[in-house]
Amino acid sequence: MDPFGKLFLLTLLILCLNIVCVYCFRCDRRPYGSTTQSSASDGRFQLSVQGVEDGYIPEQLYTVQISETDGKSTFTGFMISAEGDLKQDPANPRRIISLSPGQVRPQNSITTKFSDRCLYSVEHTMLAPKSSVEIYWQAPSTNNGCVTLRAMVVENEDVWYEDGSPLTQKICEDLRQPDDISPKFNYDCKICNEAKYEVSFTGIWSRNTHPRLYPENDWIPRYSDLVGASHAVDYILWSPGSMATEGFKELAEYANSSKLEEEIREKIGDGVRTLIKGKGHGYRKMNSPTYSFFRTDNKNHLFTVAIAIYPSPDWFLGVNRFELCQEDDTWLQNRELDLYPWDAGTDSGVSYESVNIATFPQDAIARVQLSSYDKNSPFYEMDAKDLHPFGKLHIKLIRIYERECGEETTESSTASTNDVTTEENGDGNEPSEPEEPSRYSNSELSTGRRGGEAPIVTDPESSEDCPMSQWQEWNPCDGPCENGKVVGYKWRERYHLVDGIPVEKYDPNVDPSTLKEVPSFCKNHYEDFEREDCEDDCTEEFEEEANVERRVMVPVAPGNKWSATKRHLGSKEQL
Repeated sequence: MDPFGKLFLLTLLILCLNIVCVYCFRCDRRPYGSTTQSSASDGRFQLSVQGVEDGYIPEQLYTVQISETDGKSTFTGFMISAEGDLKQDPANPRRIISLSPGQVRPQNSITTKFSDRCLYSVEHTMLAPKSSVEIYWQAPSTNNGCVTLRAMVVENEDVWYEDGSPLTQKICEDLRQPDDISPKFNYDCKICNEAKYEVSFTGIWSRNTHPRLYPENDWIPRYSDLVGASHAVDYILWSPGSMATEGFKELAEYANSSKLEEEIREKIGDGVRTLIKGKGHGYRKMNSPTYSFFRTDNKNHLFTVAIAIYPSPDWFLGVNRFELCQEDDTWLQNRELDLYPWDAGTDSGVSYESVNIATFPQDAIARVQLSSYDKNSPFYEMDAKDLHPFGKLHIKLIRIYERECGEETTESSTASTNDVTTEENGDGNEPSEPEEPSRYSNSELSTGRRGGEAPIVTDPESSEDCPMSQWQEWNPCDGPCENGKVVGYKWRERYHLVDGIPVEKYDPNVDPSTLKEVPSFCKNHYEDFEREDCEDDCTEEFEEEANVERRVMVPVAPGNKWSATKRHLGSKEQL
């Protein structure tokens, strides 16, 4: 054989050895002492990962479970292993390497232990019959591709199973931005109760977090008002691939929400339940949170919000069509989301302070272009993983309104009814508990007051040009219970008055065509929402819930000790 042929064979042999070595990483998971071969899986046992929808979220903790499927089968032993993706080594393309599969660890150290013979694996400690077992898997960091979780199940000393679709799960990284990771739509929400939510936005955009081309004058950057709606599945305020409306264009380009609010009001009763509105912040208050509240029901169980970045061509933050009715037909308790910029598709500027360049024809809404090769862009040669969030959105369940499943809500056949439902008690004669007033429903007080509702009194100290109602009572102190004390915050609100009418106060009987508009000067100079830190004694119920503790595990390499810290939760539902 000629020298070139020998060199080729030697290179091929080295490559094969590298590949073989990598594949040899997968260990022998045969049960201890077994001399039989594994049987083909018959479907009576399955491996599942709880909480995974379209892929894993990097570094998130998941529960992996082996369980029986027929209601009667049991198994005695098991092993669960995590295997990473294979790819070429960037430093040596002829070599194949394995990416990180994350970490697995026992959930119960009495019944489960780290495997002594396989990396990234846990196995049983005793051969007692069991119908299910759970362990923890912490997903790897971003850019680690797919992870394969494999289970080996021992039914008895002669029969054991491994691999096959019921006992193998391949899960890939969810490449969407964190704010896109919304629960799947629940098209048939069966929750009878209604819910009240608080949504808060906290800005992060600053010269320190996003220094490239940040506006030179610190008093110019600001966020627009938080604007959105709680709505039905078929209503779209904005979404990727859709075209921005005139109102949305005004918001994205000029941080002016007035026209968009009008567009939302026109749909109240026709796909929209509540208009969401929170005050925007600018210089010296850029990082101050803004709050809003809204109502949901089994027809209007999604919400969408947007916050414009100013100055910018047409960039904004937000979430769209976020599902609050979970698959098990319960209301979502809590969620915090990182927000990254979107492009409304109406202006072709590339930087915060670019001159206006109208996009013609108009583009669809999409992510702001990252990894740009334009040096005038603040995202010049920047990868998504290196982009700092521009803000955070926190959604919190405040209150549940009990409704009987057989209790029908009355809906108007036209869009002239605000907040589309009216509730009645069982006898149908007297109204049940009135809905709590909310300045975010943007409705005028009707002449006929609902039973038990206090009349609106003008604050004598308010300006004649911008009259205001008196402040309402503070709501109870809300926060975690620690050492017998609730440490948190309380809030109260008041209303702008136009012609003696409280604007943005909830009333289900108002005609939207008669809605009043608050002058922008009044909105900008007179606060209608206050929030303060507070401290109060815990109630007995609160103390009982607060005593529930959660162990937060710190990931370490398999085989090493796992430590934990204790975190007090506000309620058991948050566990």
